[in-house]
Amino acid sequence: MNAKQEVEMGKLFFEDGIPGFSHLQFFQLLQEEESPFFIIQSTEEKEVGFWVIDPFSFFPEYKFELSDVAKNVLHVDEESQLGVFSIITLRGNNEATVNLKAPIVVNLSNRMGRQVILQEDTYSIRQPLFKQQAVDQK
Repeated sequence: MNAKQEVEMGKLFFEDGIPGFSHLQFFQLLQEEESPFFIIQSTEEKEVGFWVIDPFSFFPEYKFELSDVAKNVLHVDEESQLGVFSIITLRGNNEATVNLKAPIVVNLSNRMGRQVILQEDTYSIRQPLFKQQAVDQK
């Protein structure tokens, strides 16, 4: 999978929840005012939500093959359009990282989602989102 994507905002269903939140299945996908940032917000517990990005917008070389198991769970067929998102984590020193190792894949046809852990070791769970610029201290 690799491509620019257009995603319709709205409800999402995670049959197995999201790792760490397996008790939550219903989420809402929201976009932050025409920006590349989205929110996947639980509709069951309002305090649970995740900032995510379209990884292809920030990492054009990003690509992977979706496993047959993941395709079955998401009920993917030849007609299905998929959305892919990566969770952002804010860290100290104004640093943001993104999890490219475990993308959230959404079958846009049926609104089913799943966080998929990629088997290859190509991508990191803590990939810097922005390159740090050196600060010249004189």
